[in-house]
Amino acid sequence: MDKKSLRQEKIKLMKAFAVEDQKPSADQYLTEALMHTSEYESAKRIGIVLSMPHEVDTYPIISKMISDNKKVYVPETNYKAKEMSFKHVDDLSNIGPDDKGINHVISDTEISNDLDLLIVPGLAFNDAGYRIGYGGGYFDKFLTHHQQSTISLIYDFQLDDFEIEAHDQPVQALIIATTK
Repeated sequence: MDKKSLRQEKIKLMKAFAVEDQKPSADQYLTEALMHTSEYESAKRIGIVLSMPHEVDTYPIISKMISDNKKVYVPETNYKAKEMSFKHVDDLSNIGPDDKGINHVISDTEISNDLDLLIVPGLAFNDAGYRIGYGGGYFDKFLTHHQQSTISLIYDFQLDDFEIEAHDQPVQALIIATTK
């Protein structure tokens, strides 16, 4: 299956799972598992996305990170330049939609790519940690130029086999929630 078809299939599965009763418990499992990793415990500066409804819910994770005195950063995307950096979020009330309707930090806070840990999103993953995202290449480009620990939080149905391309960057660890 090509990347475009695999992307569409995984989005469809994620959207179907988003209305299932077990999604909150799967998300809770992923949150707790992340919090117990040595990477999380030692990280002072963490990058994570502001999730969409069909993705693992990152808002409780971000709240917990802030209460754990971690400095939390979320993507700030320059769509024209096709570049992504990370902007400090100190309070979830400072979040609003960007030009494409994707949530980002609306307050004037620090922008930094100096992270200890990056929670990398994606739609499909293989056992080696390679991933298929939404197709913009923002995370692969970021991972090529920045070194930090990487973890992805995924549902078991996101695991698949696919062709790896030269620009693809793997994540170091997958935390997988069983959904069946």
